This record gives sequence, structure tokens and C-alpha cells, in this order.
Amino acid sequence: MFDDLDIWKFLAGLGIFMFGMFLLEESIKLLSGKAFKRFIRTSTKGPVRSIFTGMFSTAILQSSSAVSLMTLAFVGAGVMTMKNAIGVIMGTNLGTTFTGWIVATIGFKLNIEGIALPLIGIGGLGLIFFSKSPKYSGFSKLFVGLGFLFMGLDYMKVALEDFASTIDLASLPHYGLWFYIILGILLTGLMQSSSATLAIVLTALDSGIILFDEGAAMVIGANVGTTITVLLGVIGGVAIKKQVAFSHVIFNVGTGVVAILFLPVFIRVIDYLHPEGSSNVIDIAIFHTIFNLLGVILFFPFIGYMATILVKWFPERHTAVTRFINNVSFDLPEAGIKALHNETGFLLQKTIRFGESLLSAEKIGKKLPEERLEDLKILQSAISVYGSNIRHGELETEDKAKIHQTMSVSIQLSQVAKTLWAIHTEIEELSNSSTQGATDIFEKIRQQNISFWSVLQNLIEQEEIHELSISNLAHEIELNYEQLINLVATELDQRKIADKHASWLMLVNGLLTQTNRQLLHNLEVWRKQL
Repeated sequence: MFDDLDIWKFLAGLGIFMFGMFLLEESIKLLSGKAFKRFIRTSTKGPVRSIFTGMFSTAILQSSSAVSLMTLAFVGAGVMTMKNAIGVIMGTNLGTTFTGWIVATIGFKLNIEGIALPLIGIGGLGLIFFSKSPKYSGFSKLFVGLGFLFMGLDYMKVALEDFASTIDLASLPHYGLWFYIILGILLTGLMQSSSATLAIVLTALDSGIILFDEGAAMVIGANVGTTITVLLGVIGGVAIKKQVAFSHVIFNVGTGVVAILFLPVFIRVIDYLHPEGSSNVIDIAIFHTIFNLLGVILFFPFIGYMATILVKWFPERHTAVTRFINNVSFDLPEAGIKALHNETGFLLQKTIRFGESLLSAEKIGKKLPEERLEDLKILQSAISVYGSNIRHGELETEDKAKIHQTMSVSIQLSQVAKTLWAIHTEIEELSNSSTQGATDIFEKIRQQNISFWSVLQNLIEQEEIHELSISNLAHEIELNYEQLINLVATELDQRKIADKHASWLMLVNGLLTQTNRQLLHNLEVWRKQL
């Protein structure tokens, strides 16, 4: 029976269709560039906006996998919260329905060859004559991509129509819905494209090879199959990326289960919306849209609960010295810049905690100051390497300047850590001194600096900092320095402290003052890169 199927024509059609999808995605990325990625990054303030962002982005890029992987990159960089990322993932499912509508309404209604050939011809010539213009070559690639998409669809359609005309459709075995669900999952997993699976389903339906409920089952399977790409993208990834990836699995599988359980109800609704005798391909497009929309409606109230559960399943374990850059690829420089910025902020916090561990009367955490210093060295080195590896050639001058400033902050923080370590012997001597006057003054130094660093830690975590706050802190640094100088001089004149203690106190106070000036300056520079 399958001897009559022109398998090579079908495979050629599938290959051309997928190549067209690839060109379409590449051209839109080229045309939208940084602005589109900024849109995804900045338009996810809240779950509702995140859903619409995911839907719009997928409809434009024609790739839910691309949007999902981009979302994982932004989550890993600390740009996007997990709850908002789950919203984007939900939105991508709605965005995939756009492909079905294009294929169902245009691909099977109009003369495909009459559309495909002009698009390929105009686009191909444009690629030759406008190759030096990124904008026009991007549009040319867009035309070629659309042309190949329709041409591939036509090849598959013709191959299956010829096959269907030679067989008795009633004699075909029908294996049950689970077979077609699994087939949809496997096809999508192998081709890494639910759109390609959807095109196969629609052409098979149009040719009469499969029934509507079998096609619907394959579409459900295709939705589940998209999770394979996302799961592959988080192998060895940080906990929050795993949380988002598995939210994708929960949502898609949950939506698929609901669609299967209520398939008879969906069929009745579609019969009502689209009367008997209408095209099955339109019915599948309606079904695809309705069950994905229903999935969003059902799961939306549970986004917060889902996030809480996933945090418990995949708790963050900060065993690595780095927190943000270790799982953000260089392929998305915008996410890389944000990861670099957040990692430098993390370095700033760790440097402050290193100072606290030196000055604190009690041990802070499990690590010794020597171990903390080694972690700081490793972290600063990792930041330098990562910043150097981001694709500077693909970035605008402003972004290159951000990278330079951020790396400069990390280098200066390394110097701050060395300065703090340089006085650790004097700090220990003053902490263990038997001279009451020296220990009293050192306690004042300790309290002043720990209090100051606590304020800095709070400023790091705030979304906005008023310039007056920076000015007040700068004034506080100088005031504390003068007060301690005068206090040491007074105590020394009254012979309440020895010369060596006065020397140690002057040294510690002076270097801590220098450290605080540098920390405040680097905090201000770091904040400006947001």
C-alpha cells in the first residue's frame, strides 16, 4: 500500500517547509535585532503581560522553542522572575496557533505555487542585489522563507493527495488516540518544531488520510513534544531554569490531558462554530486555539502555587562560586550583559560580607575569611573571563561601554578585598587587646563600618537610589574618619592607649575609610549600568 506514496516528495516538502521556517525565524531576528529581545525582556512585568508577550513573540518568530529558550536565558541571567517566565511559556502555546491559522487559511485556500514562486523569486534576487544591506537582505530572507514554507506545504500536500487517491481509506487501521498523541510527541521531538508536525497533520487531514479526532490527538502530542527542546536547554542548568522548564512540562501535559478528556465536548463546540461540511483543517486550527486558550485560563490562577511547588522540587543550591553567569550562553548577548551586571552585584555583596567577617566579633557563616577571599578571587576572575567572551562585535557602543564599566567595577572590588585582607592582622590584634582604651575605640570602628555596610547592602537590593542617599553616605564616611582620628589623638594624649595601638587604629581606620569610599563609588557606577 505504501508503495504508492512518493516518500521523497513528502520528505522534500517537509525539509523545504522546515527550512522556510528556519529562514523566517532568522530573518525576523535579523530585522528585529536588539529591539525585539529588549521587548521580551522588558514586557514581562506581571503574569498577564508575560502571557501576551509570549504569545506575540511566538506568533512573530514562528518558534515557541526559540522564545522558550530565550526566556530560560533571561531567567538564568536574573532578568525575569520565575512567575513571569511561566506566563511567557503559557503565552508561547497560544502563539503557536498562529501557524495553524496561516496554513489552514492560506495554504489550502489559495494557489500555493502562485504565492510561493514570486516570494522565492523576489526574495532570492533581493539576497543577491542587496546582500550588503542588513535591512533589505533581512526582508529578502523573509520573502524566501515564506516562499519555501508554502512550497514545502504544497509538496507534502501533493504527495499525500496522490497517496490517498490510490487507497481505500476505510481499510486503514485506526490505532486509537494514544497512538497519535505519541506520534505527535515523537515527530515534534525529532524535528524540534511543532509547526512542522502541525503542517503534516493538516496535509494528512486535507488528503483524508486521518480523521479529525486523530489529527486533534497529534496536535495535542505536538504541544507536549515542544517541552523536549526546553528540557534539553536546561541540562546542567541552574535551579531556576529547571523550575521554568518543568513548569512548561506541567502546563503542556496538563493542557493535553484536559484536551483529551474533553475532546468530545471540543468536537461539539467546533461543530457549532463551524458547521458540518466545512474544512477539517479549519476545524483543527479552531481546536488548537480553543484548547490552548482553555489551558491558559485553567492554569493562570495557579501560577503562584506552581512556582512555590517547583521551588521545593528544584531548590537553589549555590555550590558554585558564580550565581548568574555560569549558565547563561554567549549566544544571547543581552542576557549575558544582564547576567554580568547581576554577577558583579553579587561580587559587591560578597566583598561587603568578607569585610563583615573580618570585623565581626562572631564568626559569620561556615566559611573562614581566607576561604571567602579565595571565593572572591575566583568570582572576579570568572567575571573577567565572561565579560571578555561576550560577542562585542554584535553589541552597540552603549552596551560595550556597560561591559567595560561593569568589569572595571569587578577589578576595583578585587582591590578592595586585598585592602581589607591587608589589615586582618591588626584587626585580630585590636580584637584581642587587653588595653581597654584600644578595644573601646576598635569597637566603635567596628560598629560604624558594619552599620555602614548594612546600608550599602540595602542599597544594592533597592530598585532606585536617590542621589541624596549617595551624598549623605559620602559625608558620613568623612565624618566618621575625622571623629576617629580625633578620638585616637585624644586617647593617645591622655596615655590611655599605647603608641602601637594608636598606630594600628590609625591604619585600620584609614584603610577602612578608603575601602568605604571605593565601595560607595563602585556601587554608584554599578547602579548606573542598570
